[in-house]
Amino acid sequence: MASSSSSSYPMNQSVPRELFNMFHFIDRMIFTRLVVSLKRDPAQSMQVMALFMWLEQAGEVTDLVDRMVKWPDLLIDALADEIVLCLQCIESEYFPFPLPLDNNNIDVPFLQDLTKSGVSLRFFHDNRLSIIGGVTKNLNDVCTRAFDDILQQVMESKAAQEENAMMQQFTSYGGVDVGARPQSMGPRNHSGGGDSVLLHDQDSIDLAVQRQLLNNEMGDALSRLQISSVDEEKEVPPDDRSIFMTFSKGYPISEGELKDYITTKFGDCIDTIHMQEIPAEEQPLYARLVLNSPSAIRVLLEGKNKVKFSINGKHAWALSK
Repeated sequence: MASSSSSSYPMNQSVPRELFNMFHFIDRMIFTRLVVSLKRDPAQSMQVMALFMWLEQAGEVTDLVDRMVKWPDLLIDALADEIVLCLQCIESEYFPFPLPLDNNNIDVPFLQDLTKSGVSLRFFHDNRLSIIGGVTKNLNDVCTRAFDDILQQVMESKAAQEENAMMQQFTSYGGVDVGARPQSMGPRNHSGGGDSVLLHDQDSIDLAVQRQLLNNEMGDALSRLQISSVDEEKEVPPDDRSIFMTFSKGYPISEGELKDYITTKFGDCIDTIHMQEIPAEEQPLYARLVLNSPSAIRVLLEGKNKVKFSINGKHAWALSK
């Protein structure tokens, strides 16, 4: 059965790769989402995964990686950002952040809610010697072996994209080098009269075709401008006008409470609310709010990526995509 890395498994290099990867199937899924879907740095993402594993092994959180499979990319990205801050703490001899900490900027609220002891950045720095030993072991025993093929594919894909970008930099429509001006065009006319009179017949034909394409594009653009602002906002996909809310463990917030708070504070700006799907006896830890316009996101988040709300005395965080 596929499992996360916190489960017991012999770290014997003689174990067939296929079986090893099958055992770490879920870890590989999350790593793939980090480096492919979210385009995070591969080397840093391996360290993030190693610390995820340590949190499970230390008993700070149960089945974290298994639970993350059902999370949207936005929440995985937010948690990974917090883990990166934790990694900075365990890698630094001195505490790397100014004191006192600003809870709106330098904090790990999501991780605090997920863990049993409510870990903090100070916790990671104070225990860095023991934590870095466990993280290093996970990197060597699990990550470098379980993720090496994924890492190779990502690096090859990145190299191919860079090669394509370089080729496009030196070529233009019709294969003409961008840095070279065709001789048939002669010197550029700076008088404002244009240089069409200097073109040969073939160049004139090409220019006519390009002008027609440009006219068509301009016509399409002008027709789109005729759409009213109301209709334009209605056409914005839900994903582009959504935010996520995360809630503190032990302080449940209902859909009704959330809607009443947002509506009272910001007006009628909610299209739909999607609470985390969980068993009836459990508490939702996040919700997705689809707003009625992208501009509502800027209002709710005050132009930031993350803001903190107090809903009936219970803390909640709003995150942008």
